[in-house]
Amino acid sequence: MKTSRERLLLASLVTAVTIASWSCSSSLEDQSIPIKIQTPNTTTTQETTTTQETTITQTPETTTTQKTTTTQTPETTTTQTPETTTTQETTTTQETTTTQALEPEVSLTTPEATLKTWMINENGETAAVIKDESFIPVNIESAVLTEIDGELFIKITTSGIPNYVSVIDEKTETLLSERPLANRDFREGRPLVGVGSRVQFGDDIGYNSTGCQNLSGTGYGYWPPGPVCPENQEIETTFAIYPTEANENNSETQGLGSIGLWVNGVAVFGWGDGQSWQQEGNWHNIAAIAEEYDLDICPGHSAQGTYHHHSHPICLAEQLEDIGDSHSPVYGFAIDGVPIAGPWVDSGLLARSSWLPRNYSTSDSTTGCAEIGKRTCHLIDQLNPDAGTVEINASAPNTSDIVTSQSGNTFVASSGFYMEDWYYESSLNDDSLQALDEHNGHFGKLPGYTDPLYHYHVTREQNNDGSFFEVFPYYIGPTFYGEIKTILGNAPPGGGQQGPPPGAGQQGAPPGGGRPDLSAVAQALGVNVADLMNALGPPPPDLQSAAIELNVPLEELQALMPPPG
Repeated sequence: MKTSRERLLLASLVTAVTIASWSCSSSLEDQSIPIKIQTPNTTTTQETTTTQETTITQTPETTTTQKTTTTQTPETTTTQTPETTTTQETTTTQETTTTQALEPEVSLTTPEATLKTWMINENGETAAVIKDESFIPVNIESAVLTEIDGELFIKITTSGIPNYVSVIDEKTETLLSERPLANRDFREGRPLVGVGSRVQFGDDIGYNSTGCQNLSGTGYGYWPPGPVCPENQEIETTFAIYPTEANENNSETQGLGSIGLWVNGVAVFGWGDGQSWQQEGNWHNIAAIAEEYDLDICPGHSAQGTYHHHSHPICLAEQLEDIGDSHSPVYGFAIDGVPIAGPWVDSGLLARSSWLPRNYSTSDSTTGCAEIGKRTCHLIDQLNPDAGTVEINASAPNTSDIVTSQSGNTFVASSGFYMEDWYYESSLNDDSLQALDEHNGHFGKLPGYTDPLYHYHVTREQNNDGSFFEVFPYYIGPTFYGEIKTILGNAPPGGGQQGPPPGAGQQGAPPGGGRPDLSAVAQALGVNVADLMNALGPPPPDLQSAAIELNVPLEELQALMPPPG
């Protein structure tokens, strides 16, 4: 519900409010931020309007971009696969040029606060390592309020490339050097960095990167084998300032690819990686678990050049100085316009996911199957486990089986490894401060905002030793709270509808690029979809080898699967 103050602001900001960068030729204290406000002057003919542009100069209240070096106690994180603890990530010390989140005591109307949330690149900073034909600006290039069909949006322009800088701590160095396949993953069998090493985003730390060539500007050596290196995405998109709640029982389900943007322009990816057990589409991988060893130290990686995070964005959290001493700031926005806050709802209190892993350990479990440890059934309704289960005639690993990821790493397939292992426990949504609904959100106050808003939370939990582990659904979902009004794209191979809940809408590819419909490609080639995916392999696909394996003309495969862009 908009306040009268915000309605007044909406009326005055009819076309756009642009935060422009200022020259860095003089000191910050002597500089001002020009804000252009366009207001319509309606003539006597209703169909015709003219636009008058007014420039207002204001002195910045705070210095929002600063060089900081912070040293924090190393934080160990574990991605949750209940029954066994199989994955670990670590927080690294940050030394970055950052744009700070709003201070909690500053409260603004929703449009004003949303504008200030984004990490605007005010001084023209470019990526230290990643380059294309020219230097690539980092973070957010511009944030503009604009009205579309009478509704207020914020228009974001970004490269999708962050300015993360990490200082390797002891635990990070240990996890790097003790990777299960370190001899394969590192060119020299070990990382080229040690405790105290300063690592900029894209620096070569010794990985045997297979997703890009060993050339200057690619980021070769920063990512383990498998993922492609990131590219300038030149994203221009809009987010609704006032999200519209979706109709009951008609919530949009996550698709693959970008489901939002973090406040630094990096893509938000959801729980899935487009892969399922034997590619049968019955048991879908949780990306944050299955891709643990495919991620960098932040942790993130790229798909079709789009750099993204699947779980708690550690490096962004440190840039925002979110240390758990108060409610987390806004980390990003989903494609329904809903803000995504960090994991904390108050000092020392984490938001609590209401999703739990199914219990396959007893034969009489209401969420398990008839046989102990067997995945022989699906829940009829993951939002209502009391609805029971339905048997499926498909293969699936037992909860004690070892499975191998695309990158050749092995995991125990305990409950929680697949999306179909999870269900919503409504009793956990008990109106307490930390409780979240089935969308992984709730109504409440956000730092910097005057009025309470519905918002999602990054979800994680803390072990007794102080380490953290990430918790499904990580940020959103599986369904969105609001109506989808933002178009983002770029999904990994196997993209398309992910697992249940049903009725999902895959977010489409952006104009001029995006991944093809593999089902349509397979049909045109006269091959099985699973055979096509197996032949393509991990990104980037080797079309020549795939054509030979599938026994199809290379030219036809290339025509059906043009590169994105």
